[in-house]
Order: sequence, then structure tokens, then C-alpha cells
Amino acid sequence: VCNEKVHLPPRFEAPCSVSCGRICHLDCTRAYLQTQNVASFEDGATRLIDCPCGKGVYAPRCTVCGCSLLPPTPVVQTCAAPCGRALAHRACMDAVQKFGARRDCQLCRRPWMF
Repeated sequence: VCNEKVHLPPRFEAPCSVSCGRICHLDCTRAYLQTQNVASFEDGATRLIDCPCGKGVYAPRCTVCGCSLLPPTPVVQTCAAPCGRALAHRACMDAVQKFGARRDCQLCRRPWMF
């Protein structure tokens, strides 16, 4: 885990899953996942960084419901590269699609991909 300042809002990074106030960079959590040849968080990888609070792990939040994206729940990206920072539970995105809702990424301002 790096010691660099987090510049983006917590919803675009990986805050502690128990909301202790600590935040890790999303890129750092992805790099940590891949150090053991695990594909990616979006592919169901389960290797997460423990938060120093001792009760949670650093995990991104669902852009739809706001809950931590913790395994084994399937996760999808809501917008395409180069952004790709907004993630959601597969079930939440399915609900968005069923209601025909349209959303734009709050970071890159492009429409979510379905």
C-alpha cells in the first residue's frame, strides 16, 4: 500500500469496508490483487488489502447502492476505458437496466455502458 495522498472522492477509490475513514487508491488495490496472478477484482478476485483499523478491508464502493464491493459478489465496470473507475454489483446494474435508467459516470461524464 502506498502512502500517497488520495485526490479523488472516496467513491472512486477503495475506502475501508467498515467506514473507518481510511481510503486506499483503487489502482493500489488492483495492483495488490494482481501480485498473486489473480485476474482482477471484476473477475471475482478475492485478495483484498486489510485496513489498519483491523475490522475492514479496502474495497471500492458500488456506484449504484453505495455498499462495498466484496467477494464473492460479481462486479462490473459502469464506464469504459480510459476511465473504468466506477464499479457496481452485477445485480445493481441488472436492476438499472431493467428499469431502463440512464446514468453518466460522475468522474468522466460519459454514459454508463450496459
